[in-house]
Amino acid sequence: MNHPRGNDASALEDLALNNVMRRTMLKSGFGLGLSAFAPKLTWAADSNDDSGLSPGMLTLWAQWQDALVPGAAAAGAAMYLGTQLALPRDHNSLFLRYMDWPGSYHDFYRDGLNALDTLSRARFGRTFPELDKLARATVVNEISAGQPANWSGPPAGLFYFVSKADAADLVFGTVAGIQGLGLDYRAHIEPHAEWPSTRGGLPA
Repeated sequence: MNHPRGNDASALEDLALNNVMRRTMLKSGFGLGLSAFAPKLTWAADSNDDSGLSPGMLTLWAQWQDALVPGAAAAGAAMYLGTQLALPRDHNSLFLRYMDWPGSYHDFYRDGLNALDTLSRARFGRTFPELDKLARATVVNEISAGQPANWSGPPAGLFYFVSKADAADLVFGTVAGIQGLGLDYRAHIEPHAEWPSTRGGLPA
């Protein structure tokens, strides 16, 4: 799969952090978090059937997200990605939408995860979810530093940037996440369901 964007990991990470913090501050003042989008989302146990990603790939995504922003897996990273990819690209809340990515969103995440898995196996002989914390950190650092050798996915820096932004938005862009930062959540429109809920990240 050919990917149209170049790679500048340092600049992308700075942009990611700035954008996430700006969006978090906006959410705390105006209630524009993930939960504000809840009325247009369908949260169901089988909602990732239309995402085109296998359960194993969604598990890989959750573990990758958790390595970038601890708590992302428990916040429902796998279900969130599956649900968002099943939506039209102009209706989802994935951070890739703000990057003007011209290609398929599904291909971006699928190819990035495949490249992550290939890199993990090449370095340690195991898939990323099977790695210990130190080995995961090594893989994360290699991807964030730029294009690893034999990387076959989208630009590594962009994949890292978008993944981290998605994780931060999921963990800190909710009512609980904003309150955890010591900020007041002032919703213009109250969310119809708590996210994450007590049912493993699925709203009741």
